[in-house]
Amino acid sequence: MKKATVERIIVALFLIALAGVGGILMTFRVADSQKKNYFDQRKVQAAAAAAALDYADIEALKATSEDLNSDVYRYLHAQLRRIKQSDLRVRFVYLMRPVNKKMVFLVDAEDPSSRDFSPPGQVYEQALRDEFLVFEGKKKPVTVIEGPIHDSWGTWISTVAYVTDNAGKPIAFLGTDVDVERAFASIDRVRRLGIALSLLAVALMCVVAAQFIIWSYNRDKRELLRFEMERSVLHLNDELIKADRMKSDFIQLASHELRNPVNAVKIAVEMLGKNVSDKLSDDEKMLVQIAENGSARLVDLVGNLLDITRIESGDYAFNPSDVDVIELVSKTVQLLEPLADKKRIGLTTDLPDRKVEAKIDPRALLRVLENVVSNAIKFTDHGGVVIEVKTINDKLWFSVQDTGVGIPDSFKDKIFNRFSRCERSDDYRQQGAGIGLAISKSLVESQGGRIWFESEEGGGATFYFEIPRYQESSTV
Repeated sequence: MKKATVERIIVALFLIALAGVGGILMTFRVADSQKKNYFDQRKVQAAAAAAALDYADIEALKATSEDLNSDVYRYLHAQLRRIKQSDLRVRFVYLMRPVNKKMVFLVDAEDPSSRDFSPPGQVYEQALRDEFLVFEGKKKPVTVIEGPIHDSWGTWISTVAYVTDNAGKPIAFLGTDVDVERAFASIDRVRRLGIALSLLAVALMCVVAAQFIIWSYNRDKRELLRFEMERSVLHLNDELIKADRMKSDFIQLASHELRNPVNAVKIAVEMLGKNVSDKLSDDEKMLVQIAENGSARLVDLVGNLLDITRIESGDYAFNPSDVDVIELVSKTVQLLEPLADKKRIGLTTDLPDRKVEAKIDPRALLRVLENVVSNAIKFTDHGGVVIEVKTINDKLWFSVQDTGVGIPDSFKDKIFNRFSRCERSDDYRQQGAGIGLAISKSLVESQGGRIWFESEEGGGATFYFEIPRYQESSTV
């Protein structure tokens, strides 16, 4: 094997190892950060709940079965029930304090008829020494996370927040328990997702490196290899789509930082192109460009997958704020103009002369505009794309009109389905993952709006959508 080929193999293997190890390390760092954030959030919630309890009511309890018939007990029990219902992840909520050097239950949020109910005065044998030290004044009554704790009910992560009197003396503590497996399951799923994405990144790097080495080694087969490389990248995209079926098991707490493993591939490919660009022929530069385009497409695909799974699992939060809609449309045009310029088509707007003020989630609107407008540019080879905005009563009305190939009648009923793609034998390069319009439909309808289109095959298409102009925060 030629010396140049050996050097390329060494560089490729180094970049593959770097991408794999870096992606996995970043994934574990993200998971650990989420664990810390989760614990911090639990402590804040517990401290706030404890502060809302009246210490005088707690002092009135005798820690005996007589409390069950008292108005104070019933009132505190109702408060604990509300605390439990405010967070579906919490399994047990209770009040305890030491009596005769034993930690006993004062109030338990469980129904008295439940097998898990602990009556007033029941001794909790697994109490920690640190909890007694707080009541003895030897430690400060600060909110803490304890666990894993093993007791007769199971294994728990417990948050302990102290109820104090006006002088700061602890009267009792409020405990909230979450099952260990439930507490850490989402973090473990994030780790598994990151590792899976890192392996996909390594696989993509292997494909790119192998194709690059073979391309330079055998010039007679370059056209065939380029075609095979495109098919390989599309195959990896299909594998990501299949992985989406597992989304409800591992993406509820995923954040944008999970894109890092895939971004590592993109950066590595770009560095490879820059560092050896002056040593490559035009055909070899074309191959590197194909790899860069494929990895960029993979980054975008991961982002779309995260959004659509958040929406379907009920974790996508809409956070409306005061915005100028015209400014958001201008940002979309600025972002996508290079794509239109590359195809030598126009990207223009028909906007009101004044600001269009609204209270909406800017991130959601930008995502819908980017998906719809980029789709229009992708399927337009001549003419251009026009974005129009209107205000109709209390609605924001948008249209995106293109002069592209149009939509066949046989595909119109499927166009908003996830992973649906219009199969065109003469338009192979235009196929995508088929989730952009599905995400747009979900985002629009989740805001109380609607999206529709008009099109004739060969005569272009116009997509319309409208959303309420003034919205309140919500989660879907």
